[in-house]
Amino acid sequence: MIAQIKKYIQETQLEWQKVSKPDRKEVQSNTLVVLVACACLGLFLWFVDGNTTFPNWRSLHGAVVMVPLIVAVFLISRVILQRWRTALLISIVPLAFVLLLAYFFNDPDQPPMGFGMSLLRWIFTQ
Repeated sequence: MIAQIKKYIQETQLEWQKVSKPDRKEVQSNTLVVLVACACLGLFLWFVDGNTTFPNWRSLHGAVVMVPLIVAVFLISRVILQRWRTALLISIVPLAFVLLLAYFFNDPDQPPMGFGMSLLRWIFTQ
């Protein structure tokens, strides 16, 4: 039994010597990437979930938000899918969603507002 444990420890040490360990510069750069990604994701979630008044989708501000959103979705999906027609269809989905909102909720006193979950809350409370 002791011989098996000793053999196991020796084999573990041999395997550990084969492992490539990152140097300090790699660890720092990877840590920076993770921190920046977490900050970007946190800002995105704050904007998407916590915002109930912006954008008013029928105003100029809504258009200013919609156009870059369509372009960004198109470019990202084109890189992922390698097909421009499919990417174009995917990028038109946010525009179609907002146009359908404007058609079905045609109340000038309360236009569709918000983004993400707050927009869905607005839809279901109407």
